[in-house]
Amino acid sequence: MSTQSFIPHLCQPDKQKSCAWCCGLYNSHDTSRAGLARKLRARTEEFTSTRRTVEAILYFSESNREKEKSQLLDPEFYSCEFVGFLNEEETLVGCMLHPLARGNGGTDWRGLSFHGAMACQGFFCRSYRELSTVQKEIILSTVNDWFLFGLVISDADLIHSFFRLLEENSVDPATLLIPPASKLVHEFFHSLAPLDKIFMRLSSKFRSPSERKSAEDKVNRFFSRLSKAVEQHQTLAKG
Repeated sequence: MSTQSFIPHLCQPDKQKSCAWCCGLYNSHDTSRAGLARKLRARTEEFTSTRRTVEAILYFSESNREKEKSQLLDPEFYSCEFVGFLNEEETLVGCMLHPLARGNGGTDWRGLSFHGAMACQGFFCRSYRELSTVQKEIILSTVNDWFLFGLVISDADLIHSFFRLLEENSVDPATLLIPPASKLVHEFFHSLAPLDKIFMRLSSKFRSPSERKSAEDKVNRFFSRLSKAVEQHQTLAKG
């Protein structure tokens, strides 16, 4: 595992994934990957053809907020209409007003957003503040999908609980960076989401014995498969 202390911003860490949780991306009645992708794709296509003028951008803002207000899960939690796909591959989600976003030519239009440029520039989420360098590095190295990454990295309690489980099962976090193991970590988080609209924390209280058993079974299967994957990798490395 890397010993460097530098960890990139969690919102845009690399070209494979990004997070727009704080922008209200998951504040929707349809929190499925397909549903959110349709919304992002529609916004992106419309904004691509929007002229980069104050009037045109404000019109885009007003019309999209009106179209999407009935889709909000929590009307009190702002969902920014300027979140879209930032690349043609649709691996990155983020602010279409950012100076580096396509079509902006280096101009920063974030002052036209609800929160404004300074709030966007200066905000650091709870996970960025609280998670250790090792915890951040493990998640960044194992979860490589914008939809799942945003759900996981925004949930500091979930990540703390996951690492407590590793400790309880005597698993060295460094082993999670081994390719077979890192794939299992991604699959494990994917198996948890989405429950209760957004995500079920591993530290949550369960609503029934069957729900608790289902969660325990997932955890046990994960650690069983993880142990086998690490053993196989070590055997192949020795051979």
